[in-house]
Amino acid sequence: AGYAIKDNSDMVVIEDGDSETGYIYVLKSLSENPRIASTKNLFKIGFSTTSVEERIKNAEQDPTYLMAPVSIVATYRCFNMNPQRFERLIHRFFSESCLDLEITDKVGRNYVPKEWFIAPIMVIGSVIELIIKGEIVNYSYDKSIESIVEIK
Repeated sequence: AGYAIKDNSDMVVIEDGDSETGYIYVLKSLSENPRIASTKNLFKIGFSTTSVEERIKNAEQDPTYLMAPVSIVATYRCFNMNPQRFERLIHRFFSESCLDLEITDKVGRNYVPKEWFIAPIMVIGSVIELIIKGEIVNYSYDKSIESIVEIK
């Protein structure tokens, strides 16, 4: 699924003068590692200034991608905004559900990936919408029920 995000409104029509600044993407690992493969609702949330296809083309060689191929689940084109800052907001929201795993790269260096989160894809989409609307401050993520909850 592909979406467009602008800095001043909901997902909208792109107009002349809008400046594309990058992509927010959601990936699923195709790893055969039992610990990764058995983790339900595990997604990488990242940003790129190049196409997502270009960004992930060597995923099997990169500990960021868990040394395995990945599939693109969702791509959000960003306009008139800093996609890295947007990514940080999403990561902060899901920080309590970050994957806790150490990966060893091809030369034996250990790496702890920080952009993989355990959350249903529909929840990730809802969080992106809440950030766009400026309403995310009213909610938190409850990892025990894998759901967004209103802050009382």
